[in-house]
Amino acid sequence: MSTELVGEGRDQQVVHRVLEVVGGLLQDVYSCITYIDREGVIRGWPSSSERLFGYPGEAVVGRMRLPQLFYRREEGEQLLRELRDRARAERVAELVRATGATFPSRVVFSAGHQEDHYIGVITDISDKEQTRENINYLRVYLDTVLAISGDAIITADLDGVIMMFNEGAERIFRLPGLEALGEDMFSLLFPPEEIPAIKEQLRTVGFIRDREIKLKFPDGEEVFLEVSITKTRDARGQEAALIAIIRDITTRKRLEEERLQNERVQQEMRIARGVQLTMLPDRPPKIEGMDIAARIEFCADIGGDLFDFSRPRSGKLGVSIGDVSAHGVGPAIVMSSAKAMLNTLEQYTEDPEHMMYLLNNLLERTTEDDRFITMFYALIDTNERTMEYVNAGHDPPIIYRPDRGVFEELQSTGLALGILPGERFRLGPKVQFNKNDLMLLTTDGIWEATNPEGEAFGKHRIYDILRECHHLPSQAILDELFRRVKEFCRGEPARDDQTAVLFKFL
Repeated sequence: MSTELVGEGRDQQVVHRVLEVVGGLLQDVYSCITYIDREGVIRGWPSSSERLFGYPGEAVVGRMRLPQLFYRREEGEQLLRELRDRARAERVAELVRATGATFPSRVVFSAGHQEDHYIGVITDISDKEQTRENINYLRVYLDTVLAISGDAIITADLDGVIMMFNEGAERIFRLPGLEALGEDMFSLLFPPEEIPAIKEQLRTVGFIRDREIKLKFPDGEEVFLEVSITKTRDARGQEAALIAIIRDITTRKRLEEERLQNERVQQEMRIARGVQLTMLPDRPPKIEGMDIAARIEFCADIGGDLFDFSRPRSGKLGVSIGDVSAHGVGPAIVMSSAKAMLNTLEQYTEDPEHMMYLLNNLLERTTEDDRFITMFYALIDTNERTMEYVNAGHDPPIIYRPDRGVFEELQSTGLALGILPGERFRLGPKVQFNKNDLMLLTTDGIWEATNPEGEAFGKHRIYDILRECHHLPSQAILDELFRRVKEFCRGEPARDDQTAVLFKFL
């Protein structure tokens, strides 16, 4: 037995070996192929039929009708009528051998590719255990040959009538091998609208190579398969059968789909990150007598922290820092909305209490119930070096006065934004800044950062850095802060965004 071509990328020797053994091993399965015309006259009687019934071909072809093989001929006639009406018929019946002995068989016939031409598979089921043993023998051979790939194999005649169905095929199609015998291989593998083109390709080219198909079972499960079909030839060079080698590629396809989905998500996240970064100040403002620095590190592609500088009509310097509960896409959208609202409100009022009152009401109506924002908002009179502020549940900013070695914290003056409608916010005590004073605004992602032992970085380490580095420029102080946080965490991934803004009064 030989083959014209096998699927690209296959182990040529392995597949060739499969094709060699199939023909011989099928002799050990108690089945045969039979061809009849519309009237039931037997027109094809291969060697497998001779072995099963004992009739030589010259005594049968053109001389006997299918019903003559039935012990009860009316059953054969009934099968013929059903075959003409429906193009397919199936029956379990007693058949008669040339010796006169009867045996129970499963008979399956279906219409062939020629007009008024029917193809049938007859299987002796008198000894099911023996039949199963012989089929299992064939499976072992084939599965051993293909142990590396674990492919499923279906062997069919040239019209697609299944003659062999190995264990791999049973597993994929959830169909016992004995039940598969006599079924149409093409209907099992392909949608009806694709079958004519498949058969035409096999007729003209002789093979189907690595064709991907998707099957959906009644329970909704889907499997992806890669199918290669090729014709085999007998020792005389005549086309003898079709062999389909089928590989389950469901895992590979799902991994590919997940990879593509991840790539799409990552691309969308990169775009979102770019949009969010454009909403942050390009650089801190340059103001005489002040050194200002800012830095933000997102724990994900985009985050829920934000800081901003503004210049209301009075000429004061507006500064805000906020943190949305949780992090990721949702909080980033909320924070972006809050920034846009705040920038709009600054055009109408410079009263921090009223501004936070309006912003809170807007956020309470437009955000989900589990979302809230902590925010510190201040107006700094750069000439007088004074500051008025509202702290809506945010981490207390830290003021360090190195001339006296004193630390101060600006405590909360109201609830976080977006929780209660109508909430009133009050101004904190006015702050007067002096030469060399520092004011550090942070989000909790800095001091709550943990090392592998679960210990938090803490506020005391922030105090130490301000005390040790107060003589450095603001950006150098922030860089040292972030360096020490990273060093402290020792590779532990950040669980929250980290943002810091530092003011140094020269």
